[in-house]
Amino acid sequence: MVVEEIVCIFMPCLTAAVFLAGIVSRIKNWNRAGAARLPLFPTPATSREKWKRILLESLTFEQLSDGNRSLWIGTSVFHLFLFMVLIGHIMLISNFTLLWKYLGFENGRGDKIGSAIGGTAGLILLASAIYLLIRRFASVRVREISGVEDYASIVLILAVVISGDFVRFSSNFDPASVREFCSGLVGLRITAIPRDPCFLLHLFLAQVLIMYIPFSKFLHIPGVFYTKSVLYQS
Repeated sequence: MVVEEIVCIFMPCLTAAVFLAGIVSRIKNWNRAGAARLPLFPTPATSREKWKRILLESLTFEQLSDGNRSLWIGTSVFHLFLFMVLIGHIMLISNFTLLWKYLGFENGRGDKIGSAIGGTAGLILLASAIYLLIRRFASVRVREISGVEDYASIVLILAVVISGDFVRFSSNFDPASVREFCSGLVGLRITAIPRDPCFLLHLFLAQVLIMYIPFSKFLHIPGVFYTKSVLYQS
């Protein structure tokens, strides 16, 4: 009972505080560093063109595709299905009853379809993460430039994904109880805590990952937009 309360009540508050404080600190450091007056050419003429170019390069991994096609494929698949899994988690937490009813998915059919899609996405995400880890060991060049943080980051992601897949395919998984708990958590209300050990482990590892993001290379997600906005300034 103590472990469940720590993971489901105490840790979410700690996770939110550490994540927000870390993000604010990194943004302050970026602003304090100042902008290098070495813009890339050709520089977009308008702000709209600049952000269109940044989005296109960031979402398609354009520079990576020009250099290493196999890595580009593995990275693209990983990020695509990571995005799908995140959307799936948002759908799980939210109440999409009206949407399911509008689409004709009643009597739990919506949850079943969402579970099938989420399970497939989770397995593909796992396969792509394993590929990226194997590549770090198999490629001499990549192994030479990889540090402890690089391996630890992938291992942490794998732990979160594997525990999530266990939750998804566990016979004890109850979407309704998890949705009720997560909705209450977002609304700062304490509700019944799910007792599934796989869910508790997944929630614990996910929160460790979230707290780790501001202090790791995972922050390249918002950081790339900040960096490119500086490089493409006129």
